Amino acid sequence: MRIVQVSPYDLSRHGGVQQHVHSLAAELRRRGHDVLLIGPGRGTGGDGNMYTLGAARRVSVLGTSFEITLASRSELRALSDRLAAFRPDVMHYHTMWVPLLPWQIFRQTPVPAVATFHDTPPPGFSGVVMRIVFKLLSRYLLSRLDGAIAVSPAPLGHLRPAARGIKPVVLPPATDLSDFFAVRKEPPSGRKTALFFGRLEPRKGVDVLLDAWSRISSGAVPLPRGLAMPQLIIAGNGELEPMVRKAQHRLGAQVLQHVPAPSRTALLRLLAEADIAISPATYGESFGIVLAEALASGTPVIGAANAGYVHVLTGPGRALLVPPGDADALAREALVLLGDDEVRFALAGWGRAHARQFDVATAAPAFEKVYAEALARGRSKSDAVGRM
Repeated sequence: MRIVQVSPYDLSRHGGVQQHVHSLAAELRRRGHDVLLIGPGRGTGGDGNMYTLGAARRVSVLGTSFEITLASRSELRALSDRLAAFRPDVMHYHTMWVPLLPWQIFRQTPVPAVATFHDTPPPGFSGVVMRIVFKLLSRYLLSRLDGAIAVSPAPLGHLRPAARGIKPVVLPPATDLSDFFAVRKEPPSGRKTALFFGRLEPRKGVDVLLDAWSRISSGAVPLPRGLAMPQLIIAGNGELEPMVRKAQHRLGAQVLQHVPAPSRTALLRLLAEADIAISPATYGESFGIVLAEALASGTPVIGAANAGYVHVLTGPGRALLVPPGDADALAREALVLLGDDEVRFALAGWGRAHARQFDVATAAPAFEKVYAEALARGRSKSDAVGRM
């Protein structure tokens, strides 16, 4: 099968959507498919596996950042020529709400189309408005798509197909976890370590995590008997770096360390040494690739019970969920887990087995099924039009 994946984000930049796109493409190629990636960007050109077009502008809205992209008419004509040469069977669009490149390509490309919806609106009035807009747009989109995917049940609330519209299936945004499964955990040391890794932006809950560690350090949340003050390592870059550096200066390097966004090798090393991971994102999460990575490495991860994380930390993992934004509950749960080696080791074993379902090698056949069904549906529609 010849498959095109369209990303609204620069594929040379790290992010959850890009990670999923690259991992899925690599696995599909390994399984014998031809895959072309399309994304925004200028100056990188296009090789046999990737085609870039359009300008991108990074903006921050509602505590997160994303890109607004736009391709010129000449770029779109050149893309049409490239697609005519590639002859795709299926187009797979990711996060179509993000303006405007995926919409531009979708409107001009009469090929059976699948879309993955990664988005979960924030709480509050702005989230209500976004849900209303998404519901209206989804009626239009789902009546024209040949396949639709939601990365968890979270986005289903604003995906409302019309009577003849396609109904989305739930498929987690699989990623290549092989390196994480290969992590060998370091033997427990006298001093325990907690790790946060990800973008330092408001919706990721970094402020909540810093508040929790300040409460532990000050004694407002007391340490269990026999547990020394644990160290928190925050690995990542973003707009909240000044807040993290200020907290590090206040608490001291023995209590809090900031590490710039690590390479994959460095991240694997950090996970090997960490006793637990923490991901306190307060909103805007539809899944949680960072959770899957931590679990695959054998590192129990405490997560905020946001709309996406509750579908990753299931079964025994429910014990690792805390109310979003609750620094006191986060601090107490972290200390309980760090202070109980037996429970932590049991959760580590469960996590590695649980994460298998999120590995792209396990998940790829489900995507192939969606593509095959979309291709059959698209052909059926073409035949119906031809008979008119």
